[in-house]
Amino acid sequence: MTAALGDRMRKLMQQHGINQSQLAARAGTTQPNISKYLAGEREPASSTLANIATALHTTSEYLLGLPESNTDTPFGTIKAYCARHGGDLSEEETRDLIMTLLTAREQGGHQGIQD
Repeated sequence: MTAALGDRMRKLMQQHGINQSQLAARAGTTQPNISKYLAGEREPASSTLANIATALHTTSEYLLGLPESNTDTPFGTIKAYCARHGGDLSEEETRDLIMTLLTAREQGGHQGIQD
């Protein structure tokens, strides 16, 4: 599994134009650790893996080659999309997305839920 992890990380790093040092800084680890993950010599701790996934706009499940949870629901699909592509959104688009969600909640998005 570690070789697949390294391959997926490398692909996403290239896609997003991130080098090992940049990924390490964004994920809260060191460049030598990133190098070991890429080489398949070591697997990151779950918290580091989550940070790497966030930095690479993906999910931990994707990096590990596991089935992604909840992608068969609208929420899961949106969450997975945001994880993968959220870093590509401008600040204005990010604010707009958040405001859309908050406005929907305020306008009765919970009408079908019993208190």
